[in-house]
Amino acid sequence: MAFEDLAAVNRAVVALTGEGHAYSEADGRKLAALAKEVEARADNMSLEESIPEKASFLMFKTASGQYFHAGNKRTALVAGAVFLLKNGYALNLRDPGLVDTVDRAGMGAATLDDVFAVVGTLLARTRSDRKRWDGVIASVVEANKDFLAKLAA
Repeated sequence: MAFEDLAAVNRAVVALTGEGHAYSEADGRKLAALAKEVEARADNMSLEESIPEKASFLMFKTASGQYFHAGNKRTALVAGAVFLLKNGYALNLRDPGLVDTVDRAGMGAATLDDVFAVVGTLLARTRSDRKRWDGVIASVVEANKDFLAKLAA
């Protein structure tokens, strides 16, 4: 998932509630670095092990980094679900334990290990979604739009 994809996730998530999609130039550089860090992470693991690790890392860092002016935790949830879907896993981003853990990560009260633990309990294997990133982002946001809008309240 590239920086542009993370920005697209945030744009879609905040559009549900009329919030503005914005980030500073410095945060844009940090997001680009995060995307590269996710890509390089867990290279010493098998593909099956590395996908949940990378998704958990992406979710944790996006929630805790507060890169966007609005919707960081919702962006973390959707980005993680989209990344997993593209790689053959399904994740119920509405799970209360997941939502709580990502929320706590955004406040500095949950660790990467906490996110990884809850993600690991919720994963289900699916066929990889071979649509372009923007297509997968749109489908995940559309399927969860009411839930995501409610999270913003």
